[in-house]
Amino acid sequence: MSDAMIIPPQPNILLSIQKLMGQEEPDIGAISTLVKEDIALYTLFLSAANSPWMGLSQPATSIEHAIMLMGLDRIYSMVQGIAIRSAFSDCPLQDTFWNAAIDVAGVCSDLAHRFSGLDRDIAFSIGMLHNAGMAIMMNNQPGFDTFIQDHGFLSCAKLCSNERNEFGTDHYLQGALMAKQWNLGEEVVFSIRCQPIAQKILTGEKKMDENVCTYLSILLLAKNVSAEFRKYWAIDTDTDEANYETEIALNYMHINHGEFDELKEDLLDAFATKKEKEKSH
Repeated sequence: MSDAMIIPPQPNILLSIQKLMGQEEPDIGAISTLVKEDIALYTLFLSAANSPWMGLSQPATSIEHAIMLMGLDRIYSMVQGIAIRSAFSDCPLQDTFWNAAIDVAGVCSDLAHRFSGLDRDIAFSIGMLHNAGMAIMMNNQPGFDTFIQDHGFLSCAKLCSNERNEFGTDHYLQGALMAKQWNLGEEVVFSIRCQPIAQKILTGEKKMDENVCTYLSILLLAKNVSAEFRKYWAIDTDTDEANYETEIALNYMHINHGEFDELKEDLLDAFATKKEKEKSH
């Protein structure tokens, strides 16, 4: 069976924003108008921008306000990642799947900013798209929804192997192909593709670009944080496996357990506070 599947093109809104971003002086008003035209995208964007792990000094009340607080380049990276939801509007995945992706993306951005000198916007894109291949598989492979319900608790490596046995391809590859088609850069592509072999890469058994190794470590740690506040999590609920991956990620990035546990507790408290505020409105 061929690995090739139908991968959705970038949404028109992204292509339009790209043209505006290419101007010598991008028209912020025009960019804001484009984002606002897609109500679902605009709502998701504001929710992501105001996540506690984005580190804003004050809540963003509009796209224009967010641009003032975060800068245009960072805003574009966020919109680019979140727009994946629009590309899969006909996919049966639950809202919780996309919300979890936004959470992982936000934590990736925060961890990249705190513990590495790498681009937090690239980290956000990796977090947002790390399981995007599942949507591609859902839209192309009959029975994948049932398959993932039965096998979603497996580690990345085991799940990848089972998917290839069942469907001739795997969602990590499909997500990487999508990132490549969307011109998101090699670091995003390889970080998504290499999730099933992250352990081998981070322990030195397989060689990989140093930046990709760091982004993979950040993704593993972000998923560890996300698993604490999201009961829904389709991938990596093998506790022993997930704990081992967290261990090797911390070792690779030279972060001690106490520091990470303290940060995770702070993030969870901030997340809980945000949810309480949302309920009161």
